[in-house]
Amino acid sequence: MQGRASTSDRDVLIVGAGVAGLSLATALGRSGLRVTVIDGASRPASSPEGREVGDWDLRVSALTPASVRFLETLGAWSGIAADRRAPYTGMQVWDAQGSGRIAFDAVEADSPHLGHIVENRLTLGALLQCAEACPGVDILWNHGLKSMALAAAGWEVCCEGGETISASLTVGADGARSRVRELAGIPTREWSYRQSAVVGTVALESTHADTCWQAFLDTGPLALLPLADEDKVAIVWSLDDGQHEKIASLSDAHFLAALNRALGADAPVAVGVGPRASFPLRQSHAVDYVDQGLVLVADAAHSIHPLAGQGINLGLSDVRVLAEELMAGVDSGLPVASAILLKRYQRQRKTENLAMMAAMEGFKRGFGSQNPLAVVARNIGLGLVDQRAWLKRWFMDQALS
Repeated sequence: MQGRASTSDRDVLIVGAGVAGLSLATALGRSGLRVTVIDGASRPASSPEGREVGDWDLRVSALTPASVRFLETLGAWSGIAADRRAPYTGMQVWDAQGSGRIAFDAVEADSPHLGHIVENRLTLGALLQCAEACPGVDILWNHGLKSMALAAAGWEVCCEGGETISASLTVGADGARSRVRELAGIPTREWSYRQSAVVGTVALESTHADTCWQAFLDTGPLALLPLADEDKVAIVWSLDDGQHEKIASLSDAHFLAALNRALGADAPVAVGVGPRASFPLRQSHAVDYVDQGLVLVADAAHSIHPLAGQGINLGLSDVRVLAEELMAGVDSGLPVASAILLKRYQRQRKTENLAMMAAMEGFKRGFGSQNPLAVVARNIGLGLVDQRAWLKRWFMDQALS
């Protein structure tokens, strides 16, 4: 439901009504906690869901089976129209500078599919419906975070409109440029990839064959992600700063020509393109995820290169683990802001997140190198993985979890 929160009767205050914030609010609210979510934006309107190339969301996510299961427990998965969910059963990955390639297939993983490509706005909309239907949850739109101060009973959060809200536990779910993290004084380790990603929707000459296609180019990785229509894919084209502006500013016809040249003969042919957008790529990691009466989740705690589409899955794993730890602790008599519970969450999630970030950094550096020895080595590596069933299965198990 929506309404105004009192200043002190909340168990949890979540800053940020995105995928992470709304999924956490739903999980905690359904477990009996009193939760308020604040966000500086207006409530998002329902989006038209046409089928033309310009009707699809510019941002999509590759949801793993584990993420889908979590959304199912929240009741959100059924809120995403089945004809907009795109299960994919294959992955084709190759090095455009050599002959190395690897192919993954759901049959090899003993799974009906490897994951689902879903438009971000639809995931968000389904979670919003769940949160609004949850009796323990209040969502306050147009309540931007202005300042924070630590008091005896928790953080007191002052909103842009002058309202002050406090709760036993404050959660920063407000994205990579987290204001909560900044005001709490939690430092980060971060760096720029010196790349920007061009995103959009592309129409194909044929079918995407329920397959994700990813090429490693000398200017950055390029991915085609299958949408629910068999002739449409979402693109994520990461380009070095020296190349980005030149590609991003092309006319539609010239952009399609550049895209097809980059893909070569190893992927479907693009014949149409919708609106495009770009965003800079950075990686960051908070030194700590927790502080007294405060915790960070998802991009507020860590953001990674979109190389493998794992950002949203890491964020949903953060939410799931945090909710489980909080509810287990509350059931055993601990306060919701207990340092014991928060440190358990941090210990679990930091390990997995750092491992994924290290892997993505290794891929980025390895495939971004122009050194001839590096090119040979990575092509041999791709071929080796493709020929070793047990090694491929290990990689697929990581992607499915």
